[in-house]
Amino acid sequence: MTNRPNSAFSPDSNDGGERIPRRRADRDAASRVSFGQGKRRGESGRDTAPTKPAKIKPTKLRIIGGTMGGRGVLYLGDRSTRPMKDSLRETLFNILGKSIKGAIAIDLFSGTGVIAIESLSRGACQAIAIEKSGLAAKTIRSSADGIGIGKELDVLTGDTFRVAPQRIKDLKSDANPNPDAHWVVFFCPPYAMWQDATEKLFGLLRLIAELAPKGTQIVLETDKFFDVATLPLETWDIRPKGNVTLSFLEI
Repeated sequence: MTNRPNSAFSPDSNDGGERIPRRRADRDAASRVSFGQGKRRGESGRDTAPTKPAKIKPTKLRIIGGTMGGRGVLYLGDRSTRPMKDSLRETLFNILGKSIKGAIAIDLFSGTGVIAIESLSRGACQAIAIEKSGLAAKTIRSSADGIGIGKELDVLTGDTFRVAPQRIKDLKSDANPNPDAHWVVFFCPPYAMWQDATEKLFGLLRLIAELAPKGTQIVLETDKFFDVATLPLETWDIRPKGNVTLSFLEI
């Protein structure tokens, strides 16, 4: 099929090719025909731009258990921050059980801070939340202050791979108020990071396992596509939960 000319003028076969104006009705008809040309069969004739994901409205995430149960932690709706679902968070802390009591909770990719705050609610003596986004870190501090735990929660802003090693080493010093406490360390980064930054994550895992006091628990959250058999260290307790896998290791 040949394309028809999409012009307000067309050559007249009787005038040697001289262009003459078309009538208004002819021009309108030609426009309607040409509008749909170049489209595949079954496609709309109208050009459409890719649709952006719908914005998520700011909301509050509920603390599930402990002394602060029912209180809210602010989530701004940023899609780059992936809050753990309530049901999965409840499962995680049920598995941890009493090991969270008296522990120092370290949330390495904190996002909303809800895991660190939930840890304090369930009996952790101290919590550290590391978050790369300055706005998200500010929001975590605001949530903690609103609940009244600003002193128990240490919020650090920066790249976890840069900030965490030194902060973890500081926990071993006499300056730390709870030098003898065991740790519960949460690795809940964006799922893609398990593929894109595997060696960095594994390196941080090994460092924590080397420095952690006896009784420390390491918790990983990955999607179902990540091969947990590739994890360093040994004796992981693997718990598949739908599209997510929780992995636990006790030092």
